[in-house]
Amino acid sequence: MELLPDGTTRRIIKARLTIRGFKDRDAQDLIRDAGTSQRYSQRMIVSEAANRGWNIVTADISKAFLQGVTYKELAELTGEPLRDVNFYLPPSSVAVLKQIDGYTTFDPATEVLHSLKPSTGSVDAPRCFHLKLAQITRSKCKLVPTRTDEALLILHRGGKLVAILTIHVDDLKLAGELVIIKEIIGHLETTFGKLILQWSNFLNCGVRHIQCPKTFTITLDKNDYCKALKTITHPTVKAANKDNIVPSDLFEQFMSLRGAVAY
Repeated sequence: MELLPDGTTRRIIKARLTIRGFKDRDAQDLIRDAGTSQRYSQRMIVSEAANRGWNIVTADISKAFLQGVTYKELAELTGEPLRDVNFYLPPSSVAVLKQIDGYTTFDPATEVLHSLKPSTGSVDAPRCFHLKLAQITRSKCKLVPTRTDEALLILHRGGKLVAILTIHVDDLKLAGELVIIKEIIGHLETTFGKLILQWSNFLNCGVRHIQCPKTFTITLDKNDYCKALKTITHPTVKAANKDNIVPSDLFEQFMSLRGAVAY
């Protein structure tokens, strides 16, 4: 089930092709940087919205990792060697591929599929999406990254701050004068398609944001995030000797929960 911005839900059946990025021979040497704003940037945008009486909205870009720059564009932008990426399908999917024009004679014994751009599962997909997003926010939207955090962008007009944006990979949080917000959203939708928008009451980076429509004050909490944390359950927890070395899967659960609590 998917929760829509208007509060209703709908059931969606999805099918997605995911490349097994862990089999990429270059995976360990690839740059994986993706736009992730700092915590103080996330708080700053909320503070500015509340102090200036701005609307605040979160925007999600659908299928973001399929909308990054191509391998050719990546090479041109960075001067890095052009990557030659190929992959094969599971045997059960070949019959489906043959139903597509141009692939009716596809032979999995002698042929593979060539990837023109990173996609879901590719190690470099977040980076390539971030490069594409940066092109749009800076050239079309005229937003400028701040010196302390490149994932915190601001827009001035006539010497006046009119909008501020934070990026967390493919989740955006935007505050500003309403007409400017809609203008920026329009530029983004021209490139990335219809955005999933949530105004005034939404979750972003695990934090619930609730904005009063009259005073524009904003409250923040992590109640939803905390409710999602689960107690570690493992057969050795109750009967184990405290001096014994714990199994690796139990240790991984502990590290995961400790990291979640720390966040």
